[in-house]
Amino acid sequence: MSQDKDSLANTFIVATVLCLVCALVVSAAAVVLKPMQKRNAQLDRKSNILRVTGFTNDEIREAGVEELFNQRFEATIIDMDTGEEASEACKAAMSSAGKVLDDVVTEYDQLWASKSKKGEDWAEGNDNRTAICRKLEKKEDKCGIKYREKYSHVFKLKSADGKVERYVFPVRGNGLWSLMQGYLAVEPDFQTVAGLTFYEQAETPGLGGEVMNPQWKKKWAGKQIFDGDKVGLKVIKGDQSSNPYGVDGLAGATITSDGVSNMTKYWLGPSGFGPYIAKQKSGGSSSTAVTTPAAVTTPVVETTPAEPVLGGSQ
Repeated sequence: MSQDKDSLANTFIVATVLCLVCALVVSAAAVVLKPMQKRNAQLDRKSNILRVTGFTNDEIREAGVEELFNQRFEATIIDMDTGEEASEACKAAMSSAGKVLDDVVTEYDQLWASKSKKGEDWAEGNDNRTAICRKLEKKEDKCGIKYREKYSHVFKLKSADGKVERYVFPVRGNGLWSLMQGYLAVEPDFQTVAGLTFYEQAETPGLGGEVMNPQWKKKWAGKQIFDGDKVGLKVIKGDQSSNPYGVDGLAGATITSDGVSNMTKYWLGPSGFGPYIAKQKSGGSSSTAVTTPAAVTTPVVETTPAEPVLGGSQ
């Protein structure tokens, strides 16, 4: 007697086989596409770095993202605590964490270093090996990231004769709903903002999501960073066109605006890129104190906005 094709057992067998086949196809696709996805993510971030330093879409399209970036930028890795360049130390630390990097400058993922369970365990003192991140004290953690990587990228835009024209720092901080990740570009005086952009965020569209709005990002160019010996740069409610340190707050998005303020304050301060900034300003001495010029009250000059690459949704 033939088996009933509509029986419960037969239905279960067909469903199970179908699920296994679909799972196999999806897994295989994920493995095959992973290198392509990784490369696309790298190209997107390089594109954001180009835009935040003033390159237009036409210039990027004409030259190509990879070609233009490699031609004009020098990427390096620094020790956040000392401000020293530390590519080899970073490579060794990541190797001990189980991440073998052939090209540490290209392959190093500082977000992974700050969020990996292994890195957190080391930061908590559960292992005697060199930590790849540091746990932040509550009063120190202005932007809500909990752990800060020990090593970070710094990108230098250089002229044809090798002179540094702008520095680009990776920055991140919590908004209302998401971790906002982006790049902050500064002029060689380390006092003037060249631009700010985000490549990943998921704030409320039309409210906090306006961090991606080119018109809002345009307001950052020319703003002053340090007011005396402290970071004076801040997002403030209302029109800040006459305030050299203030950027207009986002309407209806107070928490996101505060998150951006806290982010810039942290990453430009002594727990962020402060030691590196101090070292560059002192011509390479070992001092880690952030010294800054007197407050600047001249009007800012706005530049062409950087267009967003990635939008966010909630």
